[in-house]
Amino acid sequence: SSKIALGSANFGLDYGLANNIGKLSTASLYQIINTAKMVGIDTIDTAQAYGDSELRLGEVVKSKFEIITKIGVRLNEYYYKNAIHHLVEESLERLNSHQLYGLMIHHSEILLGANSAKIISELNALKKEGIVQKIGVSIYSPDILDKILKIMDVDIVQAPFNIFDQRIYSSGWSDMLKRQGVELHTRSVFLQGVLLMRQQDLHGFFQTKWPNLFDAWYQFQKKLGLDSDEIALAFALERPWIDKVVVGVDSVEHLKRLSQIENQMNQIHDPGLESNDLELIDPSNWKFK
Repeated sequence: SSKIALGSANFGLDYGLANNIGKLSTASLYQIINTAKMVGIDTIDTAQAYGDSELRLGEVVKSKFEIITKIGVRLNEYYYKNAIHHLVEESLERLNSHQLYGLMIHHSEILLGANSAKIISELNALKKEGIVQKIGVSIYSPDILDKILKIMDVDIVQAPFNIFDQRIYSSGWSDMLKRQGVELHTRSVFLQGVLLMRQQDLHGFFQTKWPNLFDAWYQFQKKLGLDSDEIALAFALERPWIDKVVVGVDSVEHLKRLSQIENQMNQIHDPGLESNDLELIDPSNWKFK
């Protein structure tokens, strides 16, 4: 089966820097889901925060996929008895499903807040009840894992990873998580589209602040004679410690292209372009004037 998991933010929202299409039509969705099945993709990643993405998936997904959803926006202020069970029931209803493969806490800081113990006990209960197969967290930076793993056992972690942002690996966390049998999914393989931009189209913000890094990235592409999407995707798919690479697509052609890259699987060595500059690798810090 494919190591690509289908991200679904743009099923319910206008999402992503390079997305000129906006929200997908239902016809496109059907085609994308059917094609995904055909090329061996078995996992779909969604979230309650992605607009009506869950609802739309519930309408179009007619065959067996492992569905992972993320919950927990505002659980800090609004926790009440069985809050997580209610949220999961709502998700299942929208998704037209009886069971989730994975349930992740979207902003995992809430696991360190006042309602931590209640939330964790509910997550464990959902797993015991068989409503959810795997519980885990979606994180922005590996720093938080230390605190989270002290208070709960996770089965699944989703973290950003790409040629520039390799924190989950260089911090040693990928190794530790694998040793504990944790399933590791990565997202942001194209750094929200920045790695796909041609040099002449690259926003001035990136040109000005990291000229050497981007020069080296464009040189690396030339040297390998491959396109940026081939290099960036293959680089993640090849890491043996990554179980799934979550990628959003905006058309059937786009999905077929990603699948083709996976099937050719060029061996991509690490170009040594890792950056720890949070202004670059954390898109919430980008300053576009």
